[in-house]
Amino acid sequence: MGIKKNSKNISIPTAIKINGKSYKVTSIAKNAFKSNKKLKEITISKNIASIGKNAFNGCKNLKNIKIKTKKLKAKSIGTNAFKGINSKATIEVPENKFKIYKKIIKNKGAGKNVKIVKLK
Repeated sequence: MGIKKNSKNISIPTAIKINGKSYKVTSIAKNAFKSNKKLKEITISKNIASIGKNAFNGCKNLKNIKIKTKKLKAKSIGTNAFKGINSKATIEVPENKFKIYKKIIKNKGAGKNVKIVKLK
């Protein structure tokens, strides 16, 4: 989609417009934000159904992640997607997906000190 590399706070939109046509944003590409040292906060919209391999790998300053989507599954999140984010990061997930997402996110590389909490 083309997001500025030096952005500190990024919100993945539910849809984008290209040449006057609206398109749903349904995935985050592999290596999308890999090793982005400036990224501190990201909000993942409700339409996202997949997150690619190494999507946030090495984003060591990424401290806040809000996941609004309820469409993610273990198979739809790539290997090491959350590896290398800040060790004191907080990941907010939808309340009714809390248990499932907590397990999936830890399996996809989030460190043991990363807090996973229910979305407010």
